Amino acid sequence: MTDENNPVSKAFDLQRKTIERSQEAMKQGFEFQQRLNEALVRSVEGGADASDRGAEMTRDALHNTLDAIEQMVPDAEGNLDQVRDAIDEQFDAAKDASEEASERVVEFTEGSVGNVEDASESYLDSVDTQLDTMLDAHEDIEAQTLEFIEQTETRIEELQEQAGGEIATEQVEQLQDRMEELREQFTTERE
Repeated sequence: MTDENNPVSKAFDLQRKTIERSQEAMKQGFEFQQRLNEALVRSVEGGADASDRGAEMTRDALHNTLDAIEQMVPDAEGNLDQVRDAIDEQFDAAKDASEEASERVVEFTEGSVGNVEDASESYLDSVDTQLDTMLDAHEDIEAQTLEFIEQTETRIEELQEQAGGEIATEQVEQLQDRMEELREQFTTERE
């Protein structure tokens, strides 16, 4: 539909390309946000794993300390077994609570991310539909504008042919000049 030699068509084509680029930039922005959301979920999961490893390292360090004490104080073995059991119970309880909390945080984060992604996809679909409708209307306006200009130019030519006198010719030339000004103004505004 675009006549590459027609400045009006070029202006409409430029507008359409700008709209399409904006649409693509918006999609890329949402894709970037999705990648950030996925990284957030992995970060939450990784934080829980790191916390578990840290707790196990602390438990092992306490057991190693108790082992060292046993080697230095041979009679303390029975008492230290109770301490070991108490340490293990506390660490197991903390681990269970931490795992449960981590699971809830991960579930909540994944759910929130899923809701955001669903809303984003719905929004993008809606925007795509609206932009498609707008681009169709834009093409219709272009066609109507070009048709109007062509009809006006044809009518001016007909008037010029019918004009017999000097006054009529001057009026037709003024109308042609005005049409050219409008065309230039329209093209300049669109660029």
